[in-house]
Amino acid sequence: MKINFKKVTSAHLDTIFSWLTEPHVMEFWDNTQAHKDDIVNFTEGRKTPSSYADGQYVYWIASLEHEPFAMLMTIQETHKEDIGPEKLKRLSKTGNTYGLDYMIGNPKFFGKGYGSQTLRDFIDYFRESIDPKADTFLIDPDSANARAKHVYMKARFKHVCDFIMEGNVSGAGKLHHLLLKKFDPKVSIIKATIDDHLRIQNMARFYVYDLSRDCGSISSDWAIPEDGLYESFDFKNYFEDRSRKAYLVKVYDEIAGFVLLNKATESPSNNWNMGEFFIIAKFQGQGIAYQIAKEIWSMHPGKWEVSVIPNNKSALKFWEKAISEFTSKIFNKKIKDVTYDEHCPRRVIFEFDTQSKIHSNIVQNFTIRSSQPSDISAIVSLSKAKRLSYEKAQPQFWRHKGEAGDKIQEKWFKELLEDKNYVMFTAKSETQEILGFIIGRLMPAPEVYNPGGLTLMIDDFCLADQAEWHSIGSKLVQEIKAIAKTKGTAQVLVVCGAHDEPKRRFLRNIGLTVASEWYVESII
Repeated sequence: MKINFKKVTSAHLDTIFSWLTEPHVMEFWDNTQAHKDDIVNFTEGRKTPSSYADGQYVYWIASLEHEPFAMLMTIQETHKEDIGPEKLKRLSKTGNTYGLDYMIGNPKFFGKGYGSQTLRDFIDYFRESIDPKADTFLIDPDSANARAKHVYMKARFKHVCDFIMEGNVSGAGKLHHLLLKKFDPKVSIIKATIDDHLRIQNMARFYVYDLSRDCGSISSDWAIPEDGLYESFDFKNYFEDRSRKAYLVKVYDEIAGFVLLNKATESPSNNWNMGEFFIIAKFQGQGIAYQIAKEIWSMHPGKWEVSVIPNNKSALKFWEKAISEFTSKIFNKKIKDVTYDEHCPRRVIFEFDTQSKIHSNIVQNFTIRSSQPSDISAIVSLSKAKRLSYEKAQPQFWRHKGEAGDKIQEKWFKELLEDKNYVMFTAKSETQEILGFIIGRLMPAPEVYNPGGLTLMIDDFCLADQAEWHSIGSKLVQEIKAIAKTKGTAQVLVVCGAHDEPKRRFLRNIGLTVASEWYVESII
């Protein structure tokens, strides 16, 4: 059953204040008049100043089948507030941090597993509908409240430390647990165009500055110029030479660096060289660089070289660790003098094969075949999970029809197996587990358009594991396009939810571009 969340209104006040008289709430919850006044103040639109946390709390009600059963509180934690050293050092450096408080007020909902589920679902709702940049959540139960800690740990919070609560708040002077839940920030790799040349060139000044920390002593080229502006090589050839690739890196909507690839390898048997790789200081040390490197290697499978100046100790440490983890320690490392840099010819060169990594660890563990009637039940389950996640992002358009809808889809999928206008493939593991599926419809374009043949429209396309788009997802697309091509298909069209960033990123990376967008609202 779906848990619904909304901001507290005056209609909820009697219910909330009755919960506050329950013994299990009174034991650990803040029952001060200031807190109660702040809840009322919130429902009235904060028209007057609040003495309770400066009126920064937002109050939420959780309901199941229209019955309220829990209240949650959120507050954005920043360095501007007096939040104590333990919370301060755990603030997100990439997105936003929120503190949470949470209680189930309705005893009817005890002992039924709603505790951790409500917290997980609320965080999903909050990140999808309220603040997509929320990637760190903190919660600090009283150390005597063992039940609360158990619930939070089940919701996948991590106990990071204990601290003494300070300030004029409920629980002050007592030992509290601090629990944390972090999410990877939304990172995008975007193909750069000539219009991005100046932007990359400007960032390269800071790239050179970063390099000068370790390499400044080996050449006068690393000295800061008289005008105070570091200079870099002109990277314009990355936009003029079709064999080279240039990418911008974004964290959420903020530019975070760049990646430049070329084929100027020391060994003629290698395919790719990591020409330049830069993540700005703000986003360093957050795991983002490794996340980007992994995706770049997955986007461009083959034999790779990464060349590092030996004095660049931080880069050496990063690349050796990243390559070792990605390749399961299967790589070569050698020291060699290169010809393309007369000032710093000595290099540590890492060589590795990302294609072998992908095939040995992923591709050999699953097979792609035409879908069979025996696959339908599992396919419907995967599709339902996808629809439910989409419903959270856009509850009007993707509203689930329930069990009746599942039965309709199962009947529909079975009919598609017999329809010559549809192509359907399933990915299965060695243990015959369904890992993903793809369904394409072969259809003519509207008569006012002429793409040169049929359109392969892919609507139902999902995976059990969202981390496998570049392996399983890629193979499913390859198989269905190969069949479609034999039937006179000229273009492929893939439907994807606007919020589905892993899938959107995958589609961009395999060469698809956005052709249209749908906008929706309810009619009241």
